[in-house]
Amino acid sequence: MKAISTQLWVLVLLLAGALQQVAAQVPKFGKITEEELKMSSYPQDTSAGAVILSDYGYTRFNTTNELQVVFERHIRIKIFKKSAYDWADVVVPFYEKGSDREKVTSIKGYTFNLVNGKIEKDKLDGKSVFEEKNTENWFAKKFTMPNVKEGSVIDVSYTITSDFVYTLRDWEFQHSIPTLWSEFRAEIPEYFDYKFQMQGYHALYRNENTRQAAAGTTPDVQNNAYVWIMKDVPALKEERYITTLRDYQSKIEFELQRVQFPGQPPRIMTGDWNSVTKDLMMADRFGVQLNRSGFYKNELATIQAQYKTKPEQLSVIFDLVKQRMKWNGKGGIYTDASIRKAWDERTGNSADINILLTSMLQEAGFEANPVLVSTRDNGRIHTAMAPMISKFNYVISHVQLDGKEYLLDATDPLVTVGILPTRALNGHGRLIKKNENRWVSLDPAANSTTLFSATLNMNSQGEMVGKGRESAGGYSAIRMRRNIFEEGESKFTESLTKEVGDYKMTKAQINNLNDLNSALDISYEISINGSGRSNDIIYLNPMLGRGEKENPFKMNERVYPVDFAMPIDETYICNLEIPNGYEIEEMPKSIAVNLPENGGRFMYMVQQEGNTLQIMSKVNINRAVFYAPEYPYLKEFYNQIIAKHAEQVVLKKATAAN
Repeated sequence: MKAISTQLWVLVLLLAGALQQVAAQVPKFGKITEEELKMSSYPQDTSAGAVILSDYGYTRFNTTNELQVVFERHIRIKIFKKSAYDWADVVVPFYEKGSDREKVTSIKGYTFNLVNGKIEKDKLDGKSVFEEKNTENWFAKKFTMPNVKEGSVIDVSYTITSDFVYTLRDWEFQHSIPTLWSEFRAEIPEYFDYKFQMQGYHALYRNENTRQAAAGTTPDVQNNAYVWIMKDVPALKEERYITTLRDYQSKIEFELQRVQFPGQPPRIMTGDWNSVTKDLMMADRFGVQLNRSGFYKNELATIQAQYKTKPEQLSVIFDLVKQRMKWNGKGGIYTDASIRKAWDERTGNSADINILLTSMLQEAGFEANPVLVSTRDNGRIHTAMAPMISKFNYVISHVQLDGKEYLLDATDPLVTVGILPTRALNGHGRLIKKNENRWVSLDPAANSTTLFSATLNMNSQGEMVGKGRESAGGYSAIRMRRNIFEEGESKFTESLTKEVGDYKMTKAQINNLNDLNSALDISYEISINGSGRSNDIIYLNPMLGRGEKENPFKMNERVYPVDFAMPIDETYICNLEIPNGYEIEEMPKSIAVNLPENGGRFMYMVQQEGNTLQIMSKVNINRAVFYAPEYPYLKEFYNQIIAKHAEQVVLKKATAAN
């Protein structure tokens, strides 16, 4: 964001005194009703710990001394349960860059309680408001409302005055608790053309746009007055398999497209990707760093002397950066300092490490360039929007080699060439390359693959002994390796061999732990106690406790997409030799269930081959993302898996022939 120039706002003084606050039907601050205090729950969501009774926002332009944007907010919250007390902790973010700074003023607050039939209120003490720095440019005013208890109503208002008019403050209609009424109004001079980006799955209750003559000026000067309202907005609830809740939140964002004053040509404000790319390549903590290559030339020369083919060099350079550099856990599209400093200190943020990697690859003769990314927890990028680099928070590297494209991220020591960490699998990234900047897909280049296989023998008491093997590939191998390295190999195998119920594994052995290009294998011996079982009838769950037990999709309906991040392949195979003198009285029927449009498949088979029982379960999720209309099929798909995995085999002792 950048403050608009003095020249521009001087022209806008034509509107001085013309902008009046919209007369919205808002509740009066500090005045509440007994009914609001007596409210004990929200009928549409009785599990809610609190509800936003009303949330009003208003944005206007102030031209008294200089062009500024004024944002006013008044929010009223009803607290039902102790679990919602954190809503009494209010955070008001504001932005600062250079000498320009947003100002948070007029902070007011009351907590209302009904005590012995009388309304009592506690006023927010201004001395309890403090300021906190969150990032280089973002700060926050923070305060906690006084005397909050179950049944309280919180009333808060504040004003933010900003010099930054390129991006108006977003308005969020939806939060983690339900909202009865959310209303945002904006009055914008006709000279400013903003693009409005609506997001979310809750429909607007009211949407108005009127043009009117601005009071105090000539009749041809117009204002654009907007009203957006939502009511009965459900809580934004955390669900399995999503990116970040912010991707699904109902809200409106603003972006200044152009400014046009009477008698002057329009001035485009958003820019385009060519100009953004040019600026980034000239930026000291981005493009300039790509050319600082002298400090690693000895290492590069050694690699090029030993490895002659480009694929080998690519892999070895990638491994060098992964092994030398330790990611500090921070994102960012700009380096903290220089890649030379990061190299010397062996640590850095995502830009430090992956711009360093890109620089080394360019020096080695590769066609390599950086890619801007928004991670899964930062939110998905809307590719149709004009360039807004503030939406990105991460950098990876892109390589074109032998007609193929590879995406690399050296912040994770456990990934291989072309495999991105899960956090970076988020729609599209922007390739920053002169004359060829474009969107690149961040789709996973591997699946999450697991295979369990076992060969077991059972005796007449139902006891089983044998050997088992787990094999993990793709993203499953990355997760398992990470667990092993974090816990330590000895502790991991020790925890693996602990007895769980009747099930015990011993002599665990890990193979291919450091060979990232091979599947991770764990083998062990298995023994299962059969005590307490009848000698005549043996009940057996053929999944040996490894079946799906709980459906991850519990809601009847879901408005968010289901995002697994990558395709999934889970296979279970077991060969079980049943004891002599026993026969199978009952066993599960084989089944095959398909998701529509080849979205997935579940196969389950139990069959007898002589004295051996063969069990096979295979779950395939072929796509990373499923949309809301597909949710019922996905939920039923897992219902079928759970039901089948719970079925048992019944073995009965054969009766002797007469």
